[in-house]
Amino acid sequence: MRMRIARTVAAALGSAALLGAAGLAVPSAAAEGGASASSPVVDARQQCTPDDRAFVSSSSYLVERLGLEAAWEFSRGQGVTVAVVDSGIDADNVHFADALVSGGSTFGDGSARPDDDLFGHGTAVAGIIAARMVDGSGVVGIAPAAKIMPVRAFESAPEDGQSSRDVVGPSAQSVAAGIRFAADNGAQIINVSLSDDGSVDLYADAVNYAHARGSLVIASAGNRNTADSNLPDPVNFYPGELAGALAVAAVLKDGSWSADSSYAGAHVDIAAPGQSMPSAYISGGDCVFNGDSASSSYATAVVSGAAALVAARYPDETPDQWAFRLTQSAMRVAPSEASDTVGWGEVRPAEALALVDDGTLPGPPSPAFAAPEPKPEEPRTVSVEPGADPLGPAREIVGWGFGAAATISVVVLLLARGRTRRLRA
Repeated sequence: MRMRIARTVAAALGSAALLGAAGLAVPSAAAEGGASASSPVVDARQQCTPDDRAFVSSSSYLVERLGLEAAWEFSRGQGVTVAVVDSGIDADNVHFADALVSGGSTFGDGSARPDDDLFGHGTAVAGIIAARMVDGSGVVGIAPAAKIMPVRAFESAPEDGQSSRDVVGPSAQSVAAGIRFAADNGAQIINVSLSDDGSVDLYADAVNYAHARGSLVIASAGNRNTADSNLPDPVNFYPGELAGALAVAAVLKDGSWSADSSYAGAHVDIAAPGQSMPSAYISGGDCVFNGDSASSSYATAVVSGAAALVAARYPDETPDQWAFRLTQSAMRVAPSEASDTVGWGEVRPAEALALVDDGTLPGPPSPAFAAPEPKPEEPRTVSVEPGADPLGPAREIVGWGFGAAATISVVVLLLARGRTRRLRA
């Protein structure tokens, strides 16, 4: 069993092997803008660092690209809790004021604080899902009124001769236990921004457990550029590719899919932006992640935020119906076809909220309507008798006309010849 791993981490996080998250991202520069007195703006020439709080002042491109203003007219995620099974969440970040609910830890002996994050991955994921707006920052979550439940499945921990930010990775047991914890504690949406190629039974049991309790698991479809290059092809992507879960692929900022950063396959259900992602950081402020590639970790967070909007708008629907709204309304070229690169297409939250399911829409099958049974072909009777000629009466009239004309012509000809003979005589 091998988790998707990131090979290196930027100096801002310290050098480490990441035994776990799909696309544990390297912080990259954000857009330049005017500075705040207390929180300077992230400069394009600098990397984000844990000790220096900075804000990204420009508005997130996700608001326009995903049509969030229209979606927020109907839902902002109120009343929905999204569990983030990850490295913990920095509760001191300004974007999480009033956003966090009590969480838990499934890492090691369970004593690690879920509201602390020494690495930053969980904090970034949570910010994409539900960051609150703050003065001086353009960072905002997809569902800015949803609650976030931190579930810590791995952490950074100091060891002899190592950086205090070296990562002790998650295990299949800690992730599966995190999914169960989230379901037991009322999370409607469970974000798992990682993927694993083994322990299918363990993950399947956890996903089924969550599904039975009304929770939708949304997980990474895998990052090629952060994976072990020795992995076989094809590989598995658990828990995302399991029934009852959604597997999310990432696209670049312009909406294109990149083979350099993403895996393709039948396991992909849906896609979302995963490049140049503005979000919360463990500095207490902001950072922009993955400037040069697309990370399915952050794409997964986008879809989890969209799912929170849907679950808040339709609280009486099932997890399968929430997933159907997301996949059915996703932007794609062929309405009735999924692709191996982006699944049913790129998520569109406003369209998911407005979707009317009557069981006839092309694309993924509706969980609310039985698939229409194919109609048997009507039996056809083949007769050897000649069929009735619809032009028969007309043909008879024409035939009689030609016959009469011919007869008259013969009679006239005979009379003319007889007269000629008499005259000669």
